[in-house]
Amino acid sequence: MPAINTPTYMRLRDQVRVDIVSGIWPLGSHVTLAQLAEHYQVSANPVREALLQLQGEGVIAMRMNRGAVIPLVDERYIDNLYRLRGAIQSMLVRDAARMAIPDQVTRMMELAFVYETAAQSNDFAACVEANRNLHRHIDVIADNPLAVDLLQGRSTLVDAYRRSVGYGSGRLDLVVAQHRKIVRAIAAGDEEKAAQAMLEHTDSSRLDLLATCKALRS
Repeated sequence: MPAINTPTYMRLRDQVRVDIVSGIWPLGSHVTLAQLAEHYQVSANPVREALLQLQGEGVIAMRMNRGAVIPLVDERYIDNLYRLRGAIQSMLVRDAARMAIPDQVTRMMELAFVYETAAQSNDFAACVEANRNLHRHIDVIADNPLAVDLLQGRSTLVDAYRRSVGYGSGRLDLVVAQHRKIVRAIAAGDEEKAAQAMLEHTDSSRLDLLATCKALRS
């Protein structure tokens, strides 16, 4: 959660990201400055600043005097994003395995369990949220804010799409197993195993979401 002294537009930017993923602002929808200002109970200026930052991340597309559009995603976007995510997160997880302190490992295990609970309930929205929280925690351990910011912004649209379409058959159980493998490697301080486990996880996520996308299109 952003610090209380974080500028309003940055807190708003982060909240809009969360709300896109949760479906409050659906992919493909059009939103105006007035609509956002009323929804978040802020003035137009921080809304404008937040939208400009989100546009730079590719999360929204500004329209002259007409607010912004939340873009739709296609198979190429999904493929590219997951390849990028795999490259960055495999780098970060190496550092996390080397740098994690006991309290961080404990919290990581707690977050992994939250995902497992959501998976047992087949709650796709809760799974997406729990997955984001777990991966963000792992990413933050690596102490690379530039990489974390890049991932947070660029992952928003794909995570929103994942929440809306769900997971392929058997995917939730596989994710649980993959998370456990990643968590074990970090807890053991094994950088190589952690990186390999993360690459396997992101690549299988990519293939699963692409398969779901193709099935919906056919």
